Amino acid sequence: MVTSPGSGGSAGDLKVKVYDPVKQGEGISAYVSYRVSTETSLPQYAQGEVEVIRRFRDFAWLSKKLGEKNPGVIVPPLPEKDVIQKYSMGTDFIERRCHALNVFVNRLCAHPVLKFSSELQFFLEAAETAWQAEVAAANQDKGVVKKGLFGAKKFFKGVASTTTSLITGKSADENEDPEYAKVKTYMQALETHMGEVYAHSDKLATRQRKLFKAAQTFGETLSKLNEKEDEASPAREEFVKVADKLCQDDTVEPAMTKLDLEFVEPMKEYSRHVKSVRTVMADRSAALQRLHDKKQSVESKKNALAKLRATPGAKEEKLSDAEQRLNESSRKLDEANDRYDLIKERMKTEMSAYHSQRKQDVLATLEGFAQQQAALAEEQAKQWKALVASLTAGA
Repeated sequence: MVTSPGSGGSAGDLKVKVYDPVKQGEGISAYVSYRVSTETSLPQYAQGEVEVIRRFRDFAWLSKKLGEKNPGVIVPPLPEKDVIQKYSMGTDFIERRCHALNVFVNRLCAHPVLKFSSELQFFLEAAETAWQAEVAAANQDKGVVKKGLFGAKKFFKGVASTTTSLITGKSADENEDPEYAKVKTYMQALETHMGEVYAHSDKLATRQRKLFKAAQTFGETLSKLNEKEDEASPAREEFVKVADKLCQDDTVEPAMTKLDLEFVEPMKEYSRHVKSVRTVMADRSAALQRLHDKKQSVESKKNALAKLRATPGAKEEKLSDAEQRLNESSRKLDEANDRYDLIKERMKTEMSAYHSQRKQDVLATLEGFAQQQAALAEEQAKQWKALVASLTAGA
């Protein structure tokens, strides 16, 4: 669980805080920079305390690298890119994104594997020159991927996880553990349900904001009515006072910000987190499909070699080439098997930790929401009771 994400979290000997968002530039090229401060006693870090400046694409780089280097590990989700909000650069959008990025990094710092990754360390302590060189190299590689054959390979890798084998007509997923198949079905349903929970959480916060606004407007309307009357109404004046007190900006805005950051945004993050789990599941399916295909390839090479050996007068050169192709296919089969086994074993630990953490986080979020609502209701009841007593006394 991320402790106090708004003020920086703690992962034992690695504490990180993302804060002080600052808009840089104007127009289409504008972006927001963030300070990322780190305190650590981990020996691999050059300094115990370091602070760097990063922007959203840098966090995206980190997320991508961690996913590539840690198959089977559930990488916590980044806040999604919102092009429309990005160009408006409103204060609310900037605050929410800063909060979400802080939660993202602190979840990494609390993860037993990702916490010690060289990618995270580089992100947290690399000086500007070294960092910009890495970003430039990453962008250059990205350009090559778009133009080269690797882009096609990446496409077919994605297809492999959802299509059946062209040789057997069967999906490799059919060979999965039946219990794991149940988990996949459960996660599909959970993704839908968590999305609905977030959507209704957002509606609930919007409704509460509108309710405050309506009470404020009601008080203003009564105040104007009093001004038009020949004789002011004490009752209306008391209503106006209560409405003003309940709906003061310095009372409402902090309450609504707290509701957004400690209730709506966590529910949104939990919804995104399910997608991160499903991404790892897709990687597992792709790894299993690749393993299945490599087995078929080895069998094909074995049959070709056996057929060649049975052919009278077969040239030694052809036999040697066929043996090399078989050896290469066998090597790739071993690699595919190792990758699938790694993902499979890691997911056992990852899924168990994910479910346990999700339950704790959701419970803590709901408890915090209930406490805030109780406090707000108590204050409102106090003001309305005082109003009733005042009106009764003046009757």
